[in-house]
Parts: sequence; structure tokens; C-alpha cells
Amino acid sequence: MAETASQTAGAAMADDASLAEIASLAMEPTMPAILCERARHLAHITLNRPECGNRISMEMFRDLGEAFTALDADPAVRCILLTANGADFSLGVDVPDVLPSWAAGNSPFEAHHVNPFGTTGPRRRKPLVIVAQGQCFNAGLELALAADIVIAAENGRFAFHEIHFGVYPYGGGLFRMIRAAGWNAAMRCALTGAEFGATEALRMNVVAQVCPLAEAEAAGAALATAISNKAPLAVQAALAQAQTWADRGETAALSHSVPDIIRLLSSRDANEAMRAAAEGRAPLFSEE
Repeated sequence: MAETASQTAGAAMADDASLAEIASLAMEPTMPAILCERARHLAHITLNRPECGNRISMEMFRDLGEAFTALDADPAVRCILLTANGADFSLGVDVPDVLPSWAAGNSPFEAHHVNPFGTTGPRRRKPLVIVAQGQCFNAGLELALAADIVIAAENGRFAFHEIHFGVYPYGGGLFRMIRAAGWNAAMRCALTGAEFGATEALRMNVVAQVCPLAEAEAAGAALATAISNKAPLAVQAALAQAQTWADRGETAALSHSVPDIIRLLSSRDANEAMRAAAEGRAPLFSEE
């Protein structure tokens, strides 16, 4: 049966509508893969590629470096919380995007970037709290091990799968796992690619706390907020000494002690803490 003129016109209009809808979708801005927001003295960074398990691309590595560098330089920011949207914290890197660049010797981080993985650039001065849910594998686990405190959801799964693909966790994760869990546990995980759950991660000191999934992010935010309310000079000094111990041992770390205590006891923050305690109120720190 031949189409009528009205049917032909209707089909053309439908085609035009479909093309317009496609064009409209193409013009819609995509959500950034790294989100960053601030509330008082707390900065909150979110991995935002849930559709691919928050696999980290070269652009995301660069964005993380830029975000951490800016937050480290901002005196108003005293603590950083890092979470991830979706079911999983991170399955690792975006393999087709990242591995060819790494194989060519390219780094996504500039020399001045505060690298959250702690492998290049200046040391991070602000504490980092991470909340990990679902799968936390490979680069995701390396990022968690580079943090200061990790809270895991009860459904958390952790692993270094690199050994299955002819490499190993070379971004600091191997020796940080040894430092946290001990030689035997760390080498078992690194050399077999074995997965372990949140309860075992807690036992191995890979995480500090395990929470129900629905409560994990709130627990992380509460902890990061509590840190951000403490005297920032003291928090940063404690972190610097801990990092020095981790990098260069006890003697180097102890070299911080006397200069730190002289500087901190002479600070406005210390005076304010003592005054507030005497007056029975919460201190108002100024990072001076």
C-alpha cells in the first residue's frame, strides 16, 4: 500500500525529531570525571566514572594532581576526603588509555604537582581520608595505601591484580602494603593477585575502620571533619614527621621534634587552644 502524503510528512518529522534529540544529547555537557567541593575547612574529591568502575584515565590522573596541588596551597583547606561515585571505588587504570602512555615513559603528573599516590613531586601536607566501597583494585588500592586513613564499606574487595598481566604494583603499593600488613601477607597478595575482603583488610591494617555500606561515606566525612577542626599547624607537623619516618626512618623523623615543638608552642593556635580550654569553649584556629 502506497504511503499517503501525510504519512510521509509524519515520518520525516519523526526523523527530524530523532536527529534533533541526538544533536541535543551530543551538546549536553558531560560530568567531570573528578569532582571537587569545599565546605569550611574540608575538601571533598570524588571519582566520578561509575559507568566503568571509576577506572582512572590519564586525564583523571592529571586532574587529581591539579586538584591536590591547589588544595595543598589553600590555607583554608585542612583535610581532604576522597570518595567514589557508584558501586566500586576503583577497578584500577583505564587500560587502553593509560598503559601505552606509561609504556612510553609518560607521566600524567607535572613536577610541581602534589601527587596523591606519593610517587613524584612535593609531599602532600594535608591529611587524606579515603572511603572505599565495592572493588578497590590495582591503582585504586595503591591510592588507598597512599592515604593517611582508609574507611572501608563492608562490601569492600581489595587486590593487586597486576601480576596476572605481567607487571607488579609499582606505584608504591607493594612496599606500603609490606609496611601495613607485614612481608608475608603483602607478598602473598602481590605475587598471587589474591583478593581479600574488608574484614581481612582491617586485620592487615590496610584500612582503619569497616562500616556498613550505607554508613561508610558519612563515617569518612565525620572523621575528616574532626581532623579539619584540629589545630592545622599541629596536624601538618604530625603528618610531616610521620612521612619522614616512613621515607627515611626514625632518626630523620626525630630531627623534626625539637624544631616542631618550639614552633608549635609559640604559635597562635597553641595559645588559642590553651585559652579556649581555660574558658570552656571550642578553639578557633587560624593556622598561625
